[in-house]
Parts: sequence; structure tokens; C-alpha cells
Amino acid sequence: MILRILLLTILLYLVFILVRNFAASVARKKDRLARRPGPVKTEDLVQDPCCHRYIPESEAFKTSLNDRTFYFCSRECLEKFKTGGQS
Repeated sequence: MILRILLLTILLYLVFILVRNFAASVARKKDRLARRPGPVKTEDLVQDPCCHRYIPESEAFKTSLNDRTFYFCSRECLEKFKTGGQS
């Protein structure tokens, strides 16, 4: 009788350990999925006609000439373009 109780206790303890480890692994998997980065936001690059650098369109200085838009990396390149000193 005591042997049966001892074996049942050991069996219940082993089941408890298995359930606890399974629950922990599920939680770790959820954690990894939650920390996974989302899609990367991208934008178009535009080329400066003066120095030929590529810059993100949102950071560019813009001007229009003859219904065409030009993008510049800096105010200096924009002024250089306006004065006709483009290279």
C-alpha cells in the first residue's frame, strides 16, 4: 500500500514537471514572436544633381523648374543649383 502511494506521488511529480516545462516553453515562444520586428519602412532615394549623392526623399531640399522637381542633399547644393553652378 505504501509502495503504491509512493509510486503515485512520484508519477504525479513527474507529470507536474512535464506540464511546467511545456508551459514555460510556450511562454518563451510567445515572447520571441512578440519581440520580432515588424516590416521595415522604406522610402525612395533621390539623387542630388550637384554632388550626385543619394538621400531619402523626406530629408531632401526640393525645388521645381519647368514642371520638374529637383532634390538636394543640402541648402548649399540647392543654392549652387539656383545660381547655375551645377557640376
